[in-house]
Amino acid sequence: MSHLELHGLRKSFGGQPALAGLDLSLAEGELVSLLGPSGCGKTTALRIVAGFETADAGTVAVAGRDVTGVPANKRDMGMVFQSYSLFPNMTAARNIAFGLRLRRTADRARRTAELLDLVGLGHLAGRYPHQLSGGQQQRVALARALAIEPRVLLLDEPLSALDAKVRVALREEIRRIQTSLGMTTLFVTHDQEEALAVSDRVGVMSQGRLEQLDTPAVVYRQPASAFVAQFVGVTNAVHGVAEPGGVRLGAFRVDAEHGLDAGAEVKVIVRPEDIGIAQHSGQPNGALVGSVLTQSFLGPVTRLSVRLAGGDEVVRVDQPSSRAGDFPPGTSVALDLSRVMVVEA
Repeated sequence: MSHLELHGLRKSFGGQPALAGLDLSLAEGELVSLLGPSGCGKTTALRIVAGFETADAGTVAVAGRDVTGVPANKRDMGMVFQSYSLFPNMTAARNIAFGLRLRRTADRARRTAELLDLVGLGHLAGRYPHQLSGGQQQRVALARALAIEPRVLLLDEPLSALDAKVRVALREEIRRIQTSLGMTTLFVTHDQEEALAVSDRVGVMSQGRLEQLDTPAVVYRQPASAFVAQFVGVTNAVHGVAEPGGVRLGAFRVDAEHGLDAGAEVKVIVRPEDIGIAQHSGQPNGALVGSVLTQSFLGPVTRLSVRLAGGDEVVRVDQPSSRAGDFPPGTSVALDLSRVMVVEA
């Protein structure tokens, strides 16, 4: 049974649709990320769930209860914002305890201490926000959202203001805490790596609609549309012509199922790590041939930019750095494409 369910959500601003009939269900204890570019509707959806925006149409339900018309402060939801939104004149402990003000003093103190320990800040209870780092402030904001024991946790790009290393560490903490509490969580982000790393399922949005909703591995490896393939991760798009059971790229043929008419102009979408590379022998053997422009060491991978022969198209090829060959600029190479997706050009 769904714990959080959005059905037919529609919302327009100034005549421009932000949501176009969004349907989404989260199971109890599940973390689902909404991922997409600016203006795709993901934050609007979150704000409607929270009660900060009113939908033009559609419903929001929690554990089978329709909360569409319920005020935000009565929806039993906790929310963590990008901007932390802590009270500057309160200590970390008092910020967390603020939502517990209706409880007995002893209970508030105990619960506050538990939450500080949960987010790893028990030793900083007496510090004010300006005395905390950005990551520590966001941990306080998370603890404050959890203090009321919400039925649903909402995360509105909570890590985007942090530097890279802190962001990675804190996303892992959020996932650990969410899993340990079994908290149903809706996470909005524009960071692809973040969404893939923490989610049970990822919903990729475009123009107010869900393009795909599935596990991170399926979204990455089996994108449901050209938009998903090109938005999630790094991709190459090479122009070609459809043939029965494949695509012609100059003198090179890629075997691929596509269902398009022979002769149709298409794009072959392939990820950099799914391209094999070897020095070209110079013999005409039907291989996709190109010339290396650059070779860049990126830590775990080495990335090559290769200009394809007979045109101006450039593709990126990733190799594990531990096994990467040496291809100086100007090297003639043969490319082997696998795991391709074919779409109309």
